[in-house]
Amino acid sequence: MKKLEVLLGAALLMAAPEAFAETVRRALVIAHNGSDDPSLAPLRYADDDGVLWAETLKRLGVETTLLVDPDDSTRQAGSLMLQSAQPPTRAAVEQAVKRLQAAALADRAAGRQTDVLIVYVGHGNTDSAGRAYFTLADARLDRTSLYAEVVDPMGADYVHVIADACRASGVVGRRGGTPDAAVLAELRGVLAREQLTSRPNVGALFAESEDGETHEWSRIRAGVFSHVARSGLLGGADINGDGQVEYSELAAFVAASLHGVKGLPARLSVNAFAPTAAPRRPLVGPAPEGPRVTFPAGFAYARISVEDADGQRLVDVRRSEQQWTRILLPPRDVYWVRAPNAEARLTLAQLSAGTPELRPRELQERGPAEEALRRGLFSVPLDRPFYEEYVAAAGLVPVDFTGLQTPVIGGSLSPLAAAPSGWTSGLELGLGAGRSPLGLAKFATGPSLSWRTPSSVHLLYYGARGAYGVTPLASRDGIRLHRFTVEGLVGLESPTRVPLFAEVGVGWGLLGLTAPGFRQADPLLLTGHVAAGVMGRLAGMKLRLSAQVGLDRVTANGQTGTDPQYGLEVSLRR
Repeated sequence: MKKLEVLLGAALLMAAPEAFAETVRRALVIAHNGSDDPSLAPLRYADDDGVLWAETLKRLGVETTLLVDPDDSTRQAGSLMLQSAQPPTRAAVEQAVKRLQAAALADRAAGRQTDVLIVYVGHGNTDSAGRAYFTLADARLDRTSLYAEVVDPMGADYVHVIADACRASGVVGRRGGTPDAAVLAELRGVLAREQLTSRPNVGALFAESEDGETHEWSRIRAGVFSHVARSGLLGGADINGDGQVEYSELAAFVAASLHGVKGLPARLSVNAFAPTAAPRRPLVGPAPEGPRVTFPAGFAYARISVEDADGQRLVDVRRSEQQWTRILLPPRDVYWVRAPNAEARLTLAQLSAGTPELRPRELQERGPAEEALRRGLFSVPLDRPFYEEYVAAAGLVPVDFTGLQTPVIGGSLSPLAAAPSGWTSGLELGLGAGRSPLGLAKFATGPSLSWRTPSSVHLLYYGARGAYGVTPLASRDGIRLHRFTVEGLVGLESPTRVPLFAEVGVGWGLLGLTAPGFRQADPLLLTGHVAAGVMGRLAGMKLRLSAQVGLDRVTANGQTGTDPQYGLEVSLRR
């Protein structure tokens, strides 16, 4: 058993770098529908976007402060994030910055790194002197105050600014300022590359169009750019499957998602400036355990959206044919997973049942502008060729694909496609073969039934396993050996973001011997084993291949001793 304890300790040490991450992420989300310019009508969905941003970041493990003044419909939706939200005033911004600054100083003293995301959703405009600003409930954030009063005082190691500054009108509203070239240049300068080069630890991501406007869409009850960016952070942009989203990934995902939109007055584009001190600094990830849905390679539908029971669109993705995709979801009691012509209703508990089965549904279309977005938005998948071409053209630093065993997006796929960490609970049926007990024959074989579920500790899981093995030809006299075991399991999966696992099992068993007219058994068999192997997929089933080594404490012929066990097992789960 000492060997067992040593291997379990080694497994926990392997989990430590991910389970006890040294980076702390926090966020300040500012959302405001109103404008201080009488010529600009209030926005419809900036407050909804603010709540969804807060829910998204919280799901991704980011401690989030929300400043928003919700309208009646947003308030009635009852998001828990509104319980601690404050109005987006200058005083509230100053207080939030002071709290984040104090937290960053405490983290630095404790040896931890800190990242802060600043998300602004609302009106962007310019004053009479041509200075660009973002609108608060009682003040303005121009270029000087944004950096001097919000970004710089944070005291964080890295700051990431995401801006969706715009205005709305009609079913497909337009967000933005007056489309004058000089005014647009000034507004764009609030997050310009020149401003960021003097701050190597600051990055920014924002959208614009040829006339300086981005868009809201009533069908998703959100700003288009904000919705696309959230979908990317929740997993749609994670092209190399490492559980983190970098600037190049998110920018490429937004670009791919907007690429097919036609029929609007101006084409949307994305601007991404990663921190020059760390171009590959992730914005988020790895995420804690929580609601998620996985679509394996070969899944029948490429265009997927997830909505809640109130019809609020949470995530959209467009997958390539051989793309494995895992989507993280903000907590809800009920989810609707939808494709263009099929859908499935899932409760929170049903998310763990595996890939959802979609059933046919009717499709309704409304209006030419909405049709342009419905057909064009998310019509292009973020596959590897698109990603590499976009990153090269944009001059961004690409992610690392080496050493990762997730399916190659946009390329060929072997029959055994790699699976990620974070498998959900479920029963697995296995078949094993190994050394015969007591060495009475060359091998024993038999079935097993296992149940595994994630624990609250990142990357670790627990479960139970029952196995039966029989030695088919122990002797010519018809003697058979039967071994039945029940064990509790503790394991570690994907410790380095590759589909490997290691586990330890300890339990009780029975060893029996049968022959014509004769039966004998030891019902007090103590057993334990260690196993390691690889996870993947085969013909749409979840597959686990493992090698096992163990010890039985068995009494035979009046003497008690240890009997070594070793073998191989393959198990499958739908």
